[in-house]
Amino acid sequence: MVQKLEFLPRLESLRGLAAVSVVGYHAFGRFTDTYVTGMAPVVLFFVLSGFVLSRSLARNDDIAVFVRHRILRLFPAAIAVVLLLAALHEAFGFHLGFEPDFAPFNVMLNALMIRHDINGPMWSMTVECFATPVIILAFLGGRRFGLRVLIAAIAVLFGLSFIGPYVHLLGGYTNLAPLYAFVLGVALHFSGHRLVEGIGGQQMAAAVVAGVVFLYCGLQKQTAPIILLEACSSGLLVALIAFGGLGERGLRWLDQPVIGFYGRISYSFYLFHMVGLSVAVRISAIDGWPLLSILLSIVIGVLLTTPMAWISWRFIEEPFIAISRKWHGRRREVFTTT
Repeated sequence: MVQKLEFLPRLESLRGLAAVSVVGYHAFGRFTDTYVTGMAPVVLFFVLSGFVLSRSLARNDDIAVFVRHRILRLFPAAIAVVLLLAALHEAFGFHLGFEPDFAPFNVMLNALMIRHDINGPMWSMTVECFATPVIILAFLGGRRFGLRVLIAAIAVLFGLSFIGPYVHLLGGYTNLAPLYAFVLGVALHFSGHRLVEGIGGQQMAAAVVAGVVFLYCGLQKQTAPIILLEACSSGLLVALIAFGGLGERGLRWLDQPVIGFYGRISYSFYLFHMVGLSVAVRISAIDGWPLLSILLSIVIGVLLTTPMAWISWRFIEEPFIAISRKWHGRRREVFTTT
């Protein structure tokens, strides 16, 4: 089946909602003793990455171009936030969580996303980098051998998610348990349309069930089965948005400009949100009023993070994306001329 591989703004909006929700998870953890960690939005990010990057590879399967796009997409903004935190620590002693080592070598390792002790949530970006060859191999395998090889890979990786040394293989805060979520996203690229066709006229009900399951799992302790449910419910939502016919009835709210805005800046928002939230927590803490403190810190955290994320998106992300596209365009022109 030939798919239309155009940009899907509703998936970007979904990613924006997930990025903003991470502020809520982390604000909740600042004022309560909880096992809720905010893994669910990250699992959704991973499924989306597998799906969207498969579409990118379907448009152009030049691996060198793909890797260059990933480097220029991920690293500039990540480097910027690490350098900002290093500068804030040097000037004001500011840091996130436990004070990390701000020696130049450790700053470099954090900027390259090899370590993530300066900005803890960047552990997921370490996993994203680790998953890049996994996504490439899954796409090539799925294209060559079909869905069965992807299901087998998901099963193997899910089995490994019960093994502690594998889960913490990359060290620090990293968690490889949801690595199969990337492969699930790849599988949806190839077979998501068949899944949605099988659901038929019950797409709205399926979307509601998937949303409820996702939200429920996001509030539970993150065991291997719970993470699997998060990945599956995320995958169903992604498939319904990409291939479904919900249209005006079900997903119109994802077309709201403000949600689309947070979708566009979602990557930088995720990178910078702990800076905004850390300041917000200091402002919002009210003794004896934990719920009010949480709500205030979420609102103020989002308000403080938004301009930082927009600046990073506008002046770091967009220029480097443009450089990557221009570089690719020049190479194509040279080859065409030759």
